[in-house]
Amino acid sequence: MKSLVKPLLLTGVLTLAFASLHLGWWGPVTEEVLLRDLFRQNGMVAWPVFVAGSVLYTALGGPRQVLAFSCGFLFGGWQGALIGTLLTGIGAMVTMFAVHQLGFEWVRQKHAQKIELIRAVLAEDTWIWMCVIRLIPVGSNLLTNVAAALSGLNPLAVLFGSMLGYLPQMALFSFAGSGIALHDSSQIWMSLVMLVLSTGLGLYLYHHGFKQRLRRFRQDHSHASAH
Repeated sequence: MKSLVKPLLLTGVLTLAFASLHLGWWGPVTEEVLLRDLFRQNGMVAWPVFVAGSVLYTALGGPRQVLAFSCGFLFGGWQGALIGTLLTGIGAMVTMFAVHQLGFEWVRQKHAQKIELIRAVLAEDTWIWMCVIRLIPVGSNLLTNVAAALSGLNPLAVLFGSMLGYLPQMALFSFAGSGIALHDSSQIWMSLVMLVLSTGLGLYLYHHGFKQRLRRFRQDHSHASAH
């Protein structure tokens, strides 16, 4: 049941966004007005502040869905999805770099077996399995980044797989934000459809690939320990 909580919560958020659009809670706000107020009037300051703040926000574990919604509200559906995905990917790399620099030896020692299991499972075809993990709308983005760093996974493979896995969910929230900014209910509906498709794809790949691989490594590890 716990695995269903987050997808249901995301569906609830999108449904609320759809209802608020029809009830007029957002008033006359448009994408053009917001862009003018936040970027054009503030000149060159707005962009670096927005980029740095977004990277730091995701690096510290802030929900990437909020960033995607904001990017969609500001830049539109696909543009917002791509910008939000890029910023979230950079945030993941910042987290991994910080973990490498700080060491966290006490964490490595305390969770040595789990870290070794993660390394064994994900070291091969890292980008594919990172993509699968990011596709599933459950778990912590921050913990995944920390675990990837502690396990010594290839940062470029983590970045590539993560951005592919981020994109569907970032797109659905970006379209939700864009739909509210433009008062376009069709983009809200598109977000709901993308939520169902991305969640279904992630769960299918997890149960028909990653879960079996994890079970096999655990069995091999238990046999090796017994001998």
